[in-house]
Amino acid sequence: MQVDAQHYLDLVEKTQQLVCWDTESQGLEGDYGRLYVVSIKPFGRDPITLSVGANGQDKGLAKEARDILNSYPMWVTYYGKGHDIHLLNTRLIRWGYEPLRPANHADMYYQLKYKLKTGRHSQAHLIEFLEDTMVAMGIEPERKMTISPNVWSDLFTHFNKNIRLLRERCDSDTRGLEALYRTTRHLIRDIVRG
Repeated sequence: MQVDAQHYLDLVEKTQQLVCWDTESQGLEGDYGRLYVVSIKPFGRDPITLSVGANGQDKGLAKEARDILNSYPMWVTYYGKGHDIHLLNTRLIRWGYEPLRPANHADMYYQLKYKLKTGRHSQAHLIEFLEDTMVAMGIEPERKMTISPNVWSDLFTHFNKNIRLLRERCDSDTRGLEALYRTTRHLIRDIVRG
């Protein structure tokens, strides 16, 4: 049975079965880098933000994030198909764990890239561009939090301060992603499982 995407989104929002999620990591590759933070924001609620401990091992973080994500049938990401899903799965495989189970997935990067004609395609740019629209719609815009590259590269030099900043950034990214999703949701015509 085929279900209309907009009706499905109504259902998963009302039953709180939709999450927006994002990662912060050391590097872009899962073999030479590691996860630092995963933030999972159930629709309309505060994010659940998980992070590595001072020992830097992401084994528990990867498994806990997977277990939470596997409990939701609908994910919203921004370039999650190109980065976050593969990174998390690489770290899970590294530690001998099963990868994420496929879920219904709206990757807003791909949802919007071919439907909007903007000069840039980053989440930060789209939120900035649509800020007035969000305010008019009663949606709280969330600006992209900028932090120094040294926070990632020197995480363990000032661990408590740096991990707090990365947690705040990842949390903020999921809040911004939900605002972007809510503003542009009507453009979603298909939802892909993956």
